[in-house]
Amino acid sequence: MDDGQRYWAFVSYSHKDRAWARGLHRVLEAYAVPPRLVGLRTAAGAIPRRLRPVFKDREDLAANANLRARVHEALASSRALIVICSPSAADSAWVEDEIVRFKAIHGPGRVFAAIVAGTPGASREPGREAEECFPTALREGEADPDGAGDLIAADLRPGGDGRRLAALKLIAGVLAIDLDELARRDAHRRGRRLGMLAAASAAGAVAMGGLAVLAFASRNEARAQRAQAEGLVEFMLVDLRKKLEPTGRLDVLDAVGARAMRYYAAEARHGLDDDALGRRARVLHLLGEVRDERGDLAGASRNFNQASLITAQLLERKPRDTARIFNHAQSVYYVGYAADRAGRDDIAEREFVQYKRLADRLVALEPGREDWRTEVGSANTDLGVLLLREGKADAAAADFTQSLAVAAASAAKAPGDRDREMALAQCHGWLADAEVGRGRLDAAMTSRQAERAIYLRMIERARDDHEAEEALVVNSVAVGKLLAMEGRSADAVAQLKTATERSEALIALEPDDARYREQAAHAYVGLARAYLARNDLAGATAAAARDKVLAEGLANKDPSVIAWRGVLLGSARLLQIRLEACRAVSADARRVALAPAVAEADRLDRLDRAAPTNVNLARVAGEAALLAGDYEDLAGDRDKARAAWERAVSEVERAGFSQPAWRGDRGQIVLIKGHSRLADSYASANRSGRARSRPGAVVYANNESYGW
Repeated sequence: MDDGQRYWAFVSYSHKDRAWARGLHRVLEAYAVPPRLVGLRTAAGAIPRRLRPVFKDREDLAANANLRARVHEALASSRALIVICSPSAADSAWVEDEIVRFKAIHGPGRVFAAIVAGTPGASREPGREAEECFPTALREGEADPDGAGDLIAADLRPGGDGRRLAALKLIAGVLAIDLDELARRDAHRRGRRLGMLAAASAAGAVAMGGLAVLAFASRNEARAQRAQAEGLVEFMLVDLRKKLEPTGRLDVLDAVGARAMRYYAAEARHGLDDDALGRRARVLHLLGEVRDERGDLAGASRNFNQASLITAQLLERKPRDTARIFNHAQSVYYVGYAADRAGRDDIAEREFVQYKRLADRLVALEPGREDWRTEVGSANTDLGVLLLREGKADAAAADFTQSLAVAAASAAKAPGDRDREMALAQCHGWLADAEVGRGRLDAAMTSRQAERAIYLRMIERARDDHEAEEALVVNSVAVGKLLAMEGRSADAVAQLKTATERSEALIALEPDDARYREQAAHAYVGLARAYLARNDLAGATAAAARDKVLAEGLANKDPSVIAWRGVLLGSARLLQIRLEACRAVSADARRVALAPAVAEADRLDRLDRAAPTNVNLARVAGEAALLAGDYEDLAGDRDKARAAWERAVSEVERAGFSQPAWRGDRGQIVLIKGHSRLADSYASANRSGRARSRPGAVVYANNESYGW
């Protein structure tokens, strides 16, 4: 070694764990570092071909009178300390002394743990002190529930990381490189090696890409290989996914899921145990999420339903196992989510109610678990969303308020925890939507600002957190709409322009992500309407053109998504119709411009009847009916015009805009107030003088009825 350090690592262990120590020592010294990493310089120095030597045999020095001096010398000459953690190690004075001395020389950042028995953090629970596996020196100064802080810990217990992944975790720590980089290189090398063996002996090997498992004649060896592959699957589902998801790397996540499914397909002939089945369900969740984000809702729904069948079967075998209850709850949620996206509100409500029951069962079985309470909060949010879409804003606000309280308490217990912060921000956003439905615009704006502050903090900490960037786009669109409702059209334009710029940046990073395109479409339609409110036809035309491209692309990509085929595409088409009507210079030209509204109103009415509880679709269908009535009025058919306008009123009221605060709002109800035959019932709600008295008139002079 080039810095005077003699050993790459020092293995510290209790006498009772010497078999584990010897086995780990052999694995570490035998491991061949992937060639492409050899020679790279890290904080630990230049990466070698092999981790040799590793100091282990404290017992071999027992005959030496100066044993402690030799051990202390070895500690000082080691780049890393690996502690074999067990209840025996937690009671060992030798292990404690070695940890303290190593930290004093090298600091805590080069200490790693290999858990072979016991439970981290058990010493904090009365009556379980004997189960603690971390020595006191590993727990000192740490504040997390497991008592390990940022300590890298490899779990060699049954059901843990598996030997292969555990070894990779420790080796990555010793070499000071990212685990995902080492695992990727290692899997690539192993895959090539197995591929060569397969080519040499077709009857002797089965290649499975990066998760390849070679079925040797020895049953024990085959089991060991499967355990290693399972460990890599677990790594990909947890560690690698956690790193890639915020950055939006759909291609890598898709490849991970596909390879894992090929592995399980090959292993199915040997029979999958419960743990393997559980991981298979989680792989299906991953594939479903990726397919949903790529705009394949039908494929995502199939994956989610397959996963739900597996987790239901596993839960039936052990109905009080909280891990299995949680896993099935996730499956149920995903099935409900896909149904919700497809406009199947009946299925969505059924699944979300079941999700809530499962979450409540988790809390009943383990009332002290904070994460179970978080699940209950999530379930309340899902049910609140359904209530909000049904126009039940007060009931939805009650559910969202409960969810917000749970999320706030959870986030307060772990400041800086990204997932808890995201959950809290989303609760603020949903509560804001409910406040809009209740006509409480000031309260809605307060919630949106609180939500926005959280996203900005998250992005400041991690510039590549694209999930937070996407959420910020949604927030900006909502704030822009609120500003427009308050009559602050210039501020609304500025806010929505920022939203379109952010969404375009996300699309450029990940063109396959349908969610980014969906949020961009919402931003552009909002921007176009805000421009119209300012009589800026040029700005509105440009924004509407981009909105049309995005909406049509999504609707064609997957017609089963009601939000795309109905709300997005309908809004885009109606925007184009309004723009043509605003450009018209005569009544005849205006009638021609409005003619397509009749067919669009019929299309949206059919969709609306198929999804009768979707208030967003009702709102768009109401706008279409209003424009269709305008056309019939200009064409001279007053009976058809009145019928269309009455339908528009019905749809708008069903969408939740019939409350007094909404009747007087310039944002939505002005579309109806331009028609004197329908205006009487709304006149008392608006004293601003905007209602027009000319029979059947539509306000084209300042584009008011074709604005926001």
